[in-house]
Amino acid sequence: MVRYRLATGSRSHDRSPNFMISGIMTFGAARKRGGRAVSNAYRNWKRGGCALLRPYSLLATVFVTVAAGGSPATGQARDQNSGVVDVALAVPLSGPRQGFGHAVRARIELAAGEINARGGILGRPLRVEVNDDACNREGARNTAEAIIGNPAHPVVVIGHPCPGAAVEAASLYQQAGILFLAAGVRHPDLTLRRAGPLVFRAAGRDDRQGHDAGQRLRELAGPDGGTVIIHDRTTMSRGLAEAAKAAAKTDAAALSQTLTIVSSERDYGATVTAVAAMRPKAVLFVGFPAEAAIVIRQLRLAGITVPVLLNDAMANEEFVRHADGLLDDTVEVMMPVSISRDTIEDSETADALAASDAAAALMLWREAAIAVDSTDGERVAERLTASRAHLEEIGFTREGDADCASFAPFRRAGSVWRRVIAGTAGGRRGSNENPSRDASSLR
Repeated sequence: MVRYRLATGSRSHDRSPNFMISGIMTFGAARKRGGRAVSNAYRNWKRGGCALLRPYSLLATVFVTVAAGGSPATGQARDQNSGVVDVALAVPLSGPRQGFGHAVRARIELAAGEINARGGILGRPLRVEVNDDACNREGARNTAEAIIGNPAHPVVVIGHPCPGAAVEAASLYQQAGILFLAAGVRHPDLTLRRAGPLVFRAAGRDDRQGHDAGQRLRELAGPDGGTVIIHDRTTMSRGLAEAAKAAAKTDAAALSQTLTIVSSERDYGATVTAVAAMRPKAVLFVGFPAEAAIVIRQLRLAGITVPVLLNDAMANEEFVRHADGLLDDTVEVMMPVSISRDTIEDSETADALAASDAAAALMLWREAAIAVDSTDGERVAERLTASRAHLEEIGFTREGDADCASFAPFRRAGSVWRRVIAGTAGGRRGSNENPSRDASSLR
């Protein structure tokens, strides 16, 4: 029997073990993405810039309990606990985003089961304590206070996937000396306004799309190939284009040439003529689906077959309808990716993407704790930001961000988007896949 308690109330509920894995694949309005549960084995860094984690094959017993009361304990006191190792999971289990929380919870419990099946943490079993933060600031504060006061003394908090909730709770965990890995939080404010060195973002950042697109544009064009960036003059598009232009620059290549269009037009022949005169090796278009499809179609009709890279606004069925017949190996779309980077052919929702981030966070914390032979928050935090001994290891910057790409290129394969192997500029498709989701917004 599994017992848990909402952090915002006193009622407890008994559930069967089957309840632990409910909601693992919930489908809502978010755009579909691809992904799969994480594992503790890392793959080659060069296939995506972050650790790649394999699916789980084992499920062991996971103890789930939350209690209120008690007083905060220091990280060192938590480390001296000779019994189980308590990890707190904070997710929305009530309200409109509860499906989001159940997906994260299910994935974390699978990960914890795998860890326990392999001997736990430093010879001690892992116990996951599930808390409901309701995906809002008040719920997050109540949850954080309950976790801090929990006599079980959790050594790390993972979750708070809603950005506003994560920002609200972060300062409380920092003050209490509890390590916090905010899983699935892509809004930049978490680390731009970082509460302290115990707060980490176990996810990509939504404001990194321009940078990552620029790096991919340079890969497609080659080290010295010319590039053209087309955008629709909106504030969003202009910002992405400027960031991409800076990231695509190399000593061997000139700055990308920029062209602008006016949205809602039906003919961009003048723009295509300008592109032809510039003779680029690759083109980046930043805008919206209808205009993107028109530009690509007119480029192809003009005999311009260079790769075309697009921003994540194209990661939806609207663009697929507009660009029918054009989505071959020369067209790529930048999409958000999990730090786990483990992917499958069947797509997952935005909820499952955050769940992959959460499971990856747990595995990364485990590896760091084993490396320092301690669950003390400060020592584990130092390990997370330490220089990596091997390229396949994922690390974190001194600002608390995951040190890897936040977006990656995808190509259409049948009815799904398939991730392209990093470093591939030609027509070869990657074996990985992770269809897109909507960007996070600060609540």
